[in-house]
Amino acid sequence: MELLCSVSRLSSIIRQMDAHFGWWPYEAAAIAFEAIPRTLAQNCGVNVIRAITSLQRKHANGENPWIGIDGNTGEVTDMKGNMIWDAYNVKAQTFKTAIEAACMLPGLMIL
Repeated sequence: MELLCSVSRLSSIIRQMDAHFGWWPYEAAAIAFEAIPRTLAQNCGVNVIRAITSLQRKHANGENPWIGIDGNTGEVTDMKGNMIWDAYNVKAQTFKTAIEAACMLPGLMIL
């Protein structure tokens, strides 16, 4: 979610500088990165809208960059404090999948 907030901020900065389509790839990547915690919240069986809103608010306020959704309990919690880590391979594949999804969005909008 921290990456989502950073990419969204970058997208809005680029949109202010260039009103044309230079911001769209960043916005598409931010949308794609949001799918990851949303899917995790759905799989945990929690209220997805509340969990994602809480997560976004905490990251946007800069409270703690390690805030995430605990896959076992579904709670929004400090991942570093609870010793919950992702392997590098998982993170790398997550980014690849998000970027691939973002690349498909413009093609789907044409249809």
